[in-house]
Amino acid sequence: MPKKSQFKKAPPRKTDNKSESSKAGGFKPRFHRSKVTTIVDSPKAKASAVVLGFEGLWEQLFTSPMHLDSSLSKLPTRVKSILAQIMPRILLRPTSEAEILGVGVLDGQPWNLVEDKKLAGWRPAHIMASRIYELMEQRPHDVTPVSDDFPPYMVDEWKAAWGPQVVADLIDTLGREAPLSLRASRKVGSKALLTALTEKGPLPVRAELSNLTPLGVRLSGYVPVLGTDAYAQGAFEIQDEGSQLMALFALWPERYGGILKDKPGSLAKINLPAPPLPVQTPVQTQKSTQPFTVIDTCAGAGGKSLALADALKGKGRVYAYDTSAVKLQALRRRATRAGVNNIQVTTVLDGSESEVVEKFKGKANVVLVDAPCSGWGVLRRNPDIKWRQQKDVLLRMPQIQLRLLSVYADLVAPGGRLVFGVCTFRPEETTAVIGKFLAEHSEFKAVEGGYMGPGPCDGFFMQAMVKA
Repeated sequence: MPKKSQFKKAPPRKTDNKSESSKAGGFKPRFHRSKVTTIVDSPKAKASAVVLGFEGLWEQLFTSPMHLDSSLSKLPTRVKSILAQIMPRILLRPTSEAEILGVGVLDGQPWNLVEDKKLAGWRPAHIMASRIYELMEQRPHDVTPVSDDFPPYMVDEWKAAWGPQVVADLIDTLGREAPLSLRASRKVGSKALLTALTEKGPLPVRAELSNLTPLGVRLSGYVPVLGTDAYAQGAFEIQDEGSQLMALFALWPERYGGILKDKPGSLAKINLPAPPLPVQTPVQTQKSTQPFTVIDTCAGAGGKSLALADALKGKGRVYAYDTSAVKLQALRRRATRAGVNNIQVTTVLDGSESEVVEKFKGKANVVLVDAPCSGWGVLRRNPDIKWRQQKDVLLRMPQIQLRLLSVYADLVAPGGRLVFGVCTFRPEETTAVIGKFLAEHSEFKAVEGGYMGPGPCDGFFMQAMVKA
């Protein structure tokens, strides 16, 4: 007799399409939602809707700061699901996809159109979208990414920093779609989660336990996991394995730092399972009578804050700082669903971080500075970065990172740990920032640190430092 699922059937989630669409500002699709819903049963009309949707989405991408995911979310569901498959292929591999599809592309394009702001009208993208849609019923063709799928300045920087072999690996990894990674809650565990996801039959994609993190489950492609009972009951979060490891590294660098390398590159060939979580948390082993305190200083929507709180078994205190009140509100909702009650959120005014530092100055056991960065380690998930990123951003990022690291270093208690992390592998934003910080803060000593990925996880750099 098959095992009964440990997850109860969750009630259907209420949705209000009208209210959601009325809240959406900015991009307005060039067709009405109601019209598309009534006519897409016709193949010709559906194709027309997809073409119109792509045209509006492509133009929006280069005429507005709105993120690709946000623009997609405003489209009718049927069209959105199709464009969510078409857009990444063009953004990830414009040159190699064009060659496979027989679409002519002039030398230097699309990258020589960036500075002239002519990408919104780049015709080959529209032709590729139409041909990809026509071929969607067929088995997807395998496309090998090439260097021309990336801006020349980006590839040149990789060559100067890492050499030809690393560059070849980066091109091949960052030119392909990323897997879908889940982080099981500690009370459930990755094995039980994998069983729950497959108990009704095999998934349409390959599912396996992570070889990088003890709570990770890796799916080779997209599956609508957010509609499962396990998700509704807080059994897991969608979170990249590298992001999962950064949270564990912040708590146990001596245990999880061994996987880090001195240069970026895929970790797919690691055959050993990830080290299991320690039985006792830092909360249980510390000798101080003060609550064990972790501060996630650039928390965003709180993926790492949730991972930290869960790893600590709901004990101690995890403070999540961010400049976005909207993201912190999302964190509150996620924490409630996950059953995590040891997180407190604080909205920080950009440029006024020192004001919140005073409250916990010298009192935190662990401070994580997951700083803003160029995002080159997540190009698979956010391929629009390489199309829209301005070069002045690359110059500003190291300055921002060093400032945040210096400000939040004051939170660390004597003997405590400061952890710096970014989802990029640019030396200017990684080892160079750490070198400058340590030169200015002799009370800190670097311990474990290095690069992780990209492949199969996203690309990260992390460095732990201990305060004397």
